[in-house]
Amino acid sequence: MLEFGLLGAQPWWVPVLYVVILGHVTNLCVTLYLHRSATHEGVVFHPAVEHFMRFWLWLTTSVITKEWVACHRKHHAFSDREGDPHSPVQEGLLEIVFGGVFFYHEACKDESMLEKYGKGCPQDWIENKLYSGRHWYGIAAMLLIDIALFGALWGLFAWVCMAVWLPIFGNIINGVGHALGYRNFDTKDHSRNIIPLGVWIVGEELHNNHHADPRSASFRAKWYEFDIGWAYIKILSWFKLANIVYARSLSAKEFAEKYYVRAAQAASEMKQAATDMAGELSAAAGGFGAAASAAAGEFSAKATAAAGEFSAKASAAAGELSAAAEQIATPKRVTATE
Repeated sequence: MLEFGLLGAQPWWVPVLYVVILGHVTNLCVTLYLHRSATHEGVVFHPAVEHFMRFWLWLTTSVITKEWVACHRKHHAFSDREGDPHSPVQEGLLEIVFGGVFFYHEACKDESMLEKYGKGCPQDWIENKLYSGRHWYGIAAMLLIDIALFGALWGLFAWVCMAVWLPIFGNIINGVGHALGYRNFDTKDHSRNIIPLGVWIVGEELHNNHHADPRSASFRAKWYEFDIGWAYIKILSWFKLANIVYARSLSAKEFAEKYYVRAAQAASEMKQAATDMAGELSAAAGGFGAAASAAAGEFSAKATAAAGEFSAKASAAAGELSAAAEQIATPKRVTATE
C-alpha cells in the first residue's frame, strides 16, 4: 500500500491525468486571480473564491502575489522596451522561452519595483504570515501530498511536473506571445495572439488582444476566438461569485477604430502640425535674422560715419588749441619807442 501510495497501484495515465487537471486549475488561478483580478482589476471575486485561488497558488507554485503583480504591471508599462522584465525583443526569444523564470526572479529583487507596481495586493494576516512569509511551505506540503497519493516514484513525478508547470507556460506567453502569431490590434509593442482558441493556457494565448485593452476581463476580440477563462468568469458571475468590473464589448474593428486608428491619425496630424510650426518658426527666424543683419549693417555704417565726423572735429579742435597755445607761449617783441 505504501509502495503505491494511498490510491494503490494505478496505470501510468492516472498520475498524468492528475497533473493535467491540477495544472489546469493552477492556470485558472493565475489568469483569473493574479492576472485579471489582482493586476488589472477587471473582475472582483467573492472572498471565498479569491481565498481558494490564493491558497491553491501557494500550494502549487509558491508564487507571491505582490511580486507577480508588480512584475506584470511593469511589463505593461515598458512592454518590449528597455525596462521590460521579460521581453524577447530585448533579451531574445530563446532566452525568455527557456529562462524567463530567471528574469522574473531577478526583477522581483527590485524593492522599488515592488513598491511602485505592487500596490493594492493583499496585506492580511495569512498573506504576511503564510502565503508570502512562508511561501515555500505550500509546495513542500504538495510534495508530501503527491507522495502520499501515488507513492515515491509517481508522487515525485507529479510534484516535479507541478513545480515547473507555471514557469513553462509563463515563459511561453512572455516569449512566444511577443514573437509568433497574429495581431488584431496595432499596439506599440510586439504582442501576438498565439492561437485563436484560448483553452490550454486558459485564454492567455490571446495576448495581443489583452495588450490592446489590458483591463478587460475578456480577452476575446473576434467571433472565431475563444477565451475559456472568460467563460469561467461568466459562470461564476451567474452565481454571484464574480463581479465583472470591465469587459470589452466593442468588436475588434470598432475598438481598433476608436482607440488605435484614430490615435494614429491624431498622432500623424500632430506630427504634421509640429512640422508646419517648425517651418513657420524657421521662416520667422530667417526673416528676423535678415532684418537683424540689415539693422546691424545700418548701425555699423552710421557708427563709422559718426566716428569719422567726431575724429575730424576732434582733429580741428586740437589744431585750434595748439595754435592758441603757441600764441600764448610766444612773448611779444618790444620796440625802441616804448
